[in-house]
Order: sequence, then structure tokens, then C-alpha cells
Amino acid sequence: MAPPISARKNFSDAPDFEYLCPQCGVGFLVPDQDTFKSTEPAYSRGAHSDQAWEPEWITYRFTVTCVCTKKDCGELAFVSGAGSVDQRYVDDGQSEYYDHFSIKSFFPAPRLCHIPADTPAKVEECLEKSFSLYWVDTAAAANALRASLEALLDELKIPRYKKNAKGETIYITLNSRLESWSASNEAHANLCLALKEVGNLGSHGDSVKSKHYFGSLEIYSHILKELFENNAKNMKDLAQSIRDEIKTL
Repeated sequence: MAPPISARKNFSDAPDFEYLCPQCGVGFLVPDQDTFKSTEPAYSRGAHSDQAWEPEWITYRFTVTCVCTKKDCGELAFVSGAGSVDQRYVDDGQSEYYDHFSIKSFFPAPRLCHIPADTPAKVEECLEKSFSLYWVDTAAAANALRASLEALLDELKIPRYKKNAKGETIYITLNSRLESWSASNEAHANLCLALKEVGNLGSHGDSVKSKHYFGSLEIYSHILKELFENNAKNMKDLAQSIRDEIKTL
């Protein structure tokens, strides 16, 4: 089952989400409704006595435990966040108050894109950090995705540093590294330009839209699959190695 191309951070009334389990990669993390607990802090309860008080003033804190649907996995994940009260319209045109919640942390974080089994450890480590940060700050998650791309270029032996005219060791920009990679793999390097732009926003502390983050994940997952799970290339390389060995007999 493929991971989602988006992930809701919000829900109403009670948790109703499900995300791919990071442990088994088969089952889904679903909320155990019996563990869902929403609490209104004392300062919020105290505000009820104000003559101007409105339900929208309410603040909640919540926690819920998620369990993997695959019985022999049974991974547990702990989710927490904040809540408030809002209004919505029902079928008869009347409005009603309802509880609205936002996820602020998710551990262990579900995988938000496919990672091939042969992906280098550092590349995967940065990606998993990105998945965790997504629930806290999408910009920070984009920055971690950028770090994963840098780690990928390290694995591909694309230089990260060089000597300047003074003989000093200086850092090579990600854009320049992608240009170097383009000489041998133009298609993948060009795709990564989008990741670089989104990652740059995260590095500069600018806001990053979820759709751009997940679009970048989709591109990156495709590239990783091409590099580390490309059976067609593996078969071509195997066939060539057999031919080369036969020629030496």
C-alpha cells in the first residue's frame, strides 16, 4: 500500500485518521478511541466567568494512542496537540458548536513516502526526521528533506566542498552540486531542482505549503525508487556483466 500524498493535521470531534505504519509498512496506525483524552486547562475554564465569554475562547489539550491494524505488528504511536471550539452549519441551516483539534506531535511518525529498502542509511535518516518534523513545522520538515538530498549527493560522490583561489575549503551550494550531477544524470538532477526550492524556503524560515512539501516527497520517492529499486536497470547491468564474463572465457 502506497503512503499518502498528503496528511491531515486536523480533525473534528474525535480522531478519525489512519496512516501507514512506519514499523511494518503494511498496516495502518489508527486511533484507539478509548484512549482519546481532551482536557481544558484551568486558565481556559477560568475564562468562562467573563461576561463577554464565548465558546470560541475554549482551549483544549489532547492525547490519543494509535495502534497498527496488522495484528502481529501492533506498533503503538502517541499523538498529541491542541483544540478549540468552532461553529458549523448543519442540514437545516442552523449552526452548532463543535470541537476542532490540531495534531502537534506524532511519535513514531508514519512514513509519508515510500523509501526503498536499499536506500542509504543517512538519506533515510534525514527523511524520517522530515516525517517527524512535518507534524510540528512544515518548513522544518522541508529543510530536513533538503538535508536528505544533500546526503544523497554525498552517496553519489558529488563533491560537497572545494578549494577556492586562496586555497581555503569552501562549501559548494546545493544548486552547483545538482549542476554537477546533471552531467551524468540530467533527468533526476532537474527533478531535484523543485526539492531544492522548497527546501530553501524551509532553510530561510519561510512558510512552506503542505501541497509543495508532499509534491517534493512524491518526486523524491520516485528518484529513490529509480536509483535504488530500479529492476530494469539491475537486469540490464546483470545481463551486461554476464556477457562481459563470457567474453573472458
